[in-house]
Order: sequence, then structure tokens, then C-alpha cells
Amino acid sequence: MDPRAVGRWVLRRPPVEWGTALVVLVLLASGLFGGLREVDTDPVRPLVLGEPVTAEPVELTVEAVYTVTQFPGIPASGDTPEAYPDDPSGGRFVVVEGTVTNTSNATLRSDVLYRLIGLDGDEGGDGDGGAGGFVSRTRPGELVPAADARPALAYTMPEKRALTSAQPGLTYRVAWLFDQSSSRPAPTRLQVAVNEHTWRQDTLDFSYGWKDPEPRARAEVPVGTGRPS
Repeated sequence: MDPRAVGRWVLRRPPVEWGTALVVLVLLASGLFGGLREVDTDPVRPLVLGEPVTAEPVELTVEAVYTVTQFPGIPASGDTPEAYPDDPSGGRFVVVEGTVTNTSNATLRSDVLYRLIGLDGDEGGDGDGGAGGFVSRTRPGELVPAADARPALAYTMPEKRALTSAQPGLTYRVAWLFDQSSSRPAPTRLQVAVNEHTWRQDTLDFSYGWKDPEPRARAEVPVGTGRPS
């Protein structure tokens, strides 16, 4: 057969036939290399206390989760000013404490740092879980389930300074304080999540930033009473 005639015949084929041929070629090629692989659609990994989690734009290690009725202050010492105790408006703080390293090349602000940790659990809060009754940060006077809770405060430790920024490459020990009503039972276990963010452009002001916090690692962990010594 004349190769030029074959070429003209191929060029006259409609686009739909080209698409079908391409799909067949992909399937044949995938068969040669073990077939199409299953895509991992769930990026959430198990959270283990004491083990670091890489969650853009940080590396974060959850060390302890505990409850206190007052977050203690610290006396003045050298260059560290006195820090007063904090009383929860609801009657109890659920505290997640750990270390966080800014792995990006820019300063992180509180809007990102406060959303690095999320909670979840029994929404009713009626059993041992005690995961309901968190004081809403956006709707004054309302109590919300753990999944909707946001930190009331966040401090760098042990100097107890407000966590307002994190510099590139530096590691901080941080306590995130969630305000919970004492009308609900103190939780004995809670799901804690480490959230990662996506660097993208804002659709309103077109600025770029770390947005859309989503769990990168999550697990149900025990909740202690009092800050570990």
C-alpha cells in the first residue's frame, strides 16, 4: 500500500476517531506497566502524638491535649514580662500543645497559625467524649460542636506570648486554647486534626496567601487534666 495514501486516509479521519484511538493507546500502554493505579483521593493521614506532620506551610508536632479551668500566667523574669492567667468564658479550656516550624519562605500571620489545629468529636457532647459546647468565636453567646470550634487564644511557650506571627525556619512551642462551656462534660478523648493550607490567589482582592485549611493528619487522642509538667 502506498504510504502517501495511508497518510491522506489518516488525516481525513474525524476528531472523534482520533480521541477513541488515543484512549485505546493509553489503556494498552497502562497494561504494559501493570495497569492503571488507584488514585489516593484521601490525603488525611493518622496523627500520632509526638510525631511531626508536614502540612504546608509548616511542620507541626502535637505533644499533648489537656483541659484546664485557668491557663496559668508566668512571673516576670529577665526580658520576659509578666503574663497574667487566662480565665475561659465558658469555664474550661481544651488545650492542644505542640511545636510548629514555619517551612515557608515568608512570615506566617495569625490567620494561618490559628487554623493549623482543628477539633472534632461527638457533637452532642453527652457521653464520655464531651466534645460539644465550645464557645463560638464568630457568633457571640452560641455554643458549637468541636468541628466548628476555633482557638480563643494561642501562645508561644514557655514565655506565654501571643502567637501573632511565625518567622521562616523558626520553631515555636505553641499552646492553642479552645474555650468550652463547663455545662458540658470535660472530654476524655477528642479528634485532633493538623490542617494544611493551599497557596492561591484570593478571588476578591486578587492577593496571594495561604488559604483553605484542610486536615492533613487526624486521630482520636486522649485528653488529660492539667498541663503536663
